[in-house]
Amino acid sequence: MSAVLTPELLQAADSFLDTDEQHEAARQLGWRLFETFGADKEGRVSTQVRNLQQMAVSATRFADVEDFVKNHMGKEKLDKQKKPGPWRQTGDNILEQLKKLRAQANQLTSDEGQRLLLRLHLARGWVRAVVSAYLYAKAQKEMEQSHA
Repeated sequence: MSAVLTPELLQAADSFLDTDEQHEAARQLGWRLFETFGADKEGRVSTQVRNLQQMAVSATRFADVEDFVKNHMGKEKLDKQKKPGPWRQTGDNILEQLKKLRAQANQLTSDEGQRLLLRLHLARGWVRAVVSAYLYAKAQKEMEQSHA
């Protein structure tokens, strides 16, 4: 029999994502992603942010999302001024938030199959909140520039 997320587990996970602490952490990360990655040349969402979102939505394992971030951090080299690239600037914060999601899933259920599904559910909810904050930061910047 395959694992199934019960309505109670889904509600508990969604309640966790909706806490003030989680909401604020996602908001801050979304703004940081905008500050770090910005938008592309045509003003569209950064490819890097879209890729993170796509990974979280399409992943079959929670670890795929963590590995995606680590892989990007590892590929980057220091720039000419010896400053870290955008993934190295944001990656540790992303991984810390993912670690909290993993811990929450572990706390909510002891069934390993449910944990795997719950981690993905949490990651997808988390990435929606982060990308929403990124998009809001982008919109705020565009509105500021149009009034200048």
